[in-house]
Amino acid sequence: MKGSFYKLPIDFTAVMQKRELEKTSIEHSIAQQIILLATTTFGECKFDDSYGSRIWEIDFDSLMNESVLKETISKTMKQSLQLHEGRIKLNELRVELTEECYVFEEVNRAKKRVDIVIEATVKSTNRSFNFNGYFFVSPLSYK
Repeated sequence: MKGSFYKLPIDFTAVMQKRELEKTSIEHSIAQQIILLATTTFGECKFDDSYGSRIWEIDFDSLMNESVLKETISKTMKQSLQLHEGRIKLNELRVELTEECYVFEEVNRAKKRVDIVIEATVKSTNRSFNFNGYFFVSPLSYK
């Protein structure tokens, strides 16, 4: 249905019981799509091999320096958004890297935190859209 946006994850129990699915705003729907694009590897989506990003491919590349990592993530996300998120006009996409330390089983560990900041315009409403999300690489985990 045009203009209806559904909240993820989909409640398949509601589908089977023919109940109405929970709807969400266009902004939340776009944010969900960005998260899916960032955390899906190419080829994982069986009906479209171009859906996703290269982030999974570079996750364990410990030899990649920070500037190359930022550029790779920025480029793959821009391409994926332009190809798969036609509801927005991308104005700016920034990738910021930081290192976060944590303790796991009494051992100090460090992970690279990747922040993705998107400034865009929702085409149908001409309103601004801002997305701030982050995930950790080596290995990839999303927050």
